[in-house]
Amino acid sequence: TGQECKSAFMFLLVNLLCCQLSGRLFVQPRLTSQRATRMVAVQIRHLGMRASKIPAEPLAQTEPIPASRLMQLTNDFLDHGTGYYSPVCPELLAEDFVFRGGVVGPLNKEDYCQTMARLGIAKAFQLKSNAFGFTIDPSDQLCVRFFLRNTGEHVSAWQPWGAVPPIPIQPTPGRTKVIGPTETARLVFNADGKIRHFATGLVVGKYEARQADCNTNNIGAVLGLFHALGFGFVGDIALNGVARALTNAMSDRFEVLRIPKTKTSDEEVPSWWTE
Repeated sequence: TGQECKSAFMFLLVNLLCCQLSGRLFVQPRLTSQRATRMVAVQIRHLGMRASKIPAEPLAQTEPIPASRLMQLTNDFLDHGTGYYSPVCPELLAEDFVFRGGVVGPLNKEDYCQTMARLGIAKAFQLKSNAFGFTIDPSDQLCVRFFLRNTGEHVSAWQPWGAVPPIPIQPTPGRTKVIGPTETARLVFNADGKIRHFATGLVVGKYEARQADCNTNNIGAVLGLFHALGFGFVGDIALNGVARALTNAMSDRFEVLRIPKTKTSDEEVPSWWTE
């Protein structure tokens, strides 16, 4: 039930927090505040010793890609490579690829592909982008901007939080339909036609969705799916910066938990990307 999932999820967060501080998968009751502070400091120093940023791929000095080809590449990605409407296709992405959503990101290529595979959206849902309004940015001839309005159905078990708790969200009669708000999106290609940047989840029209049939609480992309299925509290947890930092640390440290990441560590974001 929704209450069981909520209780189990909150139990997981508490144990993950304790795990991050103590290095064990159980609560350590005698952990003092001073000791916790020292342990967190050690973790921060450890994370700071990770590999340097991924260098940006040099942009080839070639003729601009024709507009018709850019539109074809954009639709190919939407139809066959996002990890949202279909399984993710790494071959379509440049090595210095960066994803950025309204909340999630930046994610480099490795983290994006792993996260979309772990979320399992393409298996659990049948979604359509209903993309429209494609245009090439006049200031960047390799950037295609467009709108999305996601619709679809929840068709099979969905366990987007990783291996624990092992309680997937099952399709529930009357709670399977997804009607999302209008989102802006953009793709930036390199000179070889590979995708260097993908951005989505940026909802337009603050009150527009309330005048229509939107059932995602006016939230786009992945987080909106939770609201459509009646599990908005999970999406709301992902909006909390502390919770996101915790789950990212656990994703790096405990592969067996298969926790999706919401942000790549600063050292591993391609160097061309700035915020």
